[in-house]
Amino acid sequence: MRRVALLAALAGLVVPAPALGAETITLRVNPAIVRYDGLARFQGATVPLSDVFLARQLPGGWTVIAHTTAATDGAFAFERRVRRPGVYQARSFGGDSAVVATRVRPRLTARIRGTALRGRLVPPAAGRLLVGGRGVRLGPGGRFRVRLDRLSAGMHRLSVTVRPRPGYVRVTRLLAIRIRRPPLRIGSHGPNVLALKRSLAEQGYALPGVDSGYGPATYEAVLAFQKVHGLPRTGIVDRRFWSVLARSSRPRPRVPRGDYLEVSKTRQTVYEVRDGRVVNVIHASTGATGNTPVGTWHVYREVSGWDWVLFNPMYFLRGFAIHGYPSVPPWPASHGCVRVPLWIAPGLRERWGYGSVVRVYG
Repeated sequence: MRRVALLAALAGLVVPAPALGAETITLRVNPAIVRYDGLARFQGATVPLSDVFLARQLPGGWTVIAHTTAATDGAFAFERRVRRPGVYQARSFGGDSAVVATRVRPRLTARIRGTALRGRLVPPAAGRLLVGGRGVRLGPGGRFRVRLDRLSAGMHRLSVTVRPRPGYVRVTRLLAIRIRRPPLRIGSHGPNVLALKRSLAEQGYALPGVDSGYGPATYEAVLAFQKVHGLPRTGIVDRRFWSVLARSSRPRPRVPRGDYLEVSKTRQTVYEVRDGRVVNVIHASTGATGNTPVGTWHVYREVSGWDWVLFNPMYFLRGFAIHGYPSVPPWPASHGCVRVPLWIAPGLRERWGYGSVVRVYG
């Protein structure tokens, strides 16, 4: 009994060994928000001294990305170049630190050249790009280009913003642009003519092509736009024209269904309508005496080439036809037919022709 009591007394003097994992290790990162491809400094301390590993969390688990040995005071540090958000942890043979996270500020460049906004978002996965509140599709390498030729004349302020995905932060660039729109007429040339023709073509006004020259076909498209919007039929693009063009959109047909040609004696235009949508707006001239017949008709005869003085005519009632003609003034001038420019007449006949519906309105 005395031996048992002695062993028990000695047992009370024994100090228990430290438990595994009792090592203390800390980790912090500066800065927590890192510019894309910028340096982040991970630092901390470990007690007792030990080798330290920096691990990063990946979709498939953790992976070690760096290794160092703590200094004599237990301090350690890593510098890493950061290109995407991440979660990190310092590890030693005795324990793990709490996790820290980095967020990334994407690189956004934006500049205005001529009538276009150009720039780049890096990385493209950082978020959705908005220009003036509207989404913009990114091209290869995160590059983007936004046309500004629809802006009206005057000073405009544009915001280019990244709506970030998780792990990224919001970035905004503010730009200012002054749009000057000079008067244009036959003989004009340059980027403003190109901007004009792009806008007209987008809204459905018939043009043989989109380039930087203001010729007779551009003059006719301008006349068609002026007719549709009740502007003076001058064929000259002035300040008022630019203002209306910036606010306008593709015109709508009288009957929002089906395929047909719509002739307006009031506007002096022809609309090509497909599935209830205007696909072409054509400058035209109807009967000088108002005798072009109003109603719904069908093309009963067509001619390829010249038929007397009518070019590629489509007859829809007796001798009344839609046809090309050398002179198509802004006012009613024909004997009763519907004149259209010579350059568009062959294509118009090929697209429509025999049996097509023609609706003529007063």
